[in-house]
Amino acid sequence: MSATTTLSTTSTSRENFQSLMRTVGMLPVLILLMIGFGLIADSFFTVQNFSIIAQQASINIVLAAGMTFVILTGGIDLSVGSILAAAAVVALIVSGIPDIGMLGIMAALLTGLVFGLINGGLIAFLKLPPFIVTLGALTAVRGIARLIGDDKTVFNPDLPFAFIGNDSILGVPWLVVI
Repeated sequence: MSATTTLSTTSTSRENFQSLMRTVGMLPVLILLMIGFGLIADSFFTVQNFSIIAQQASINIVLAAGMTFVILTGGIDLSVGSILAAAAVVALIVSGIPDIGMLGIMAALLTGLVFGLINGGLIAFLKLPPFIVTLGALTAVRGIARLIGDDKTVFNPDLPFAFIGNDSILGVPWLVVI
């Protein structure tokens, strides 16, 4: 009887632990890492460091939010990074045009929209597999970005919307606010 009770208790505690891990996921590991970094570096738990982390993570968070909807519908999009690169190149090129440089943001959004519509149309209307479509788009759009940028680093030292990546409002970086 005691062996059965011990086995049952062990099985129940294992199930409880597995249920807890499914619920909280990697949060305990993240907390342990934060504690470790806080002990190693005195500057880890500072407002400036958290501001930098939030600023650097903000673009990936926006992309991940969009990818969440794609994954929830059973799809996959491998071309997100390439579309981001193409949109950035277009934005920088348009930003270099005098008097209409701020339209670079709209040009980037339009670029993302066009490539998204192409991918979505191929998947929804032609019933092509999302993996194949977005894998092809990953390569094609990356190539298009390189062609548009003449296979060079595209740079604009007088970027009219540089404040979005460099400035803050009430101490919060613009990238986080947006």
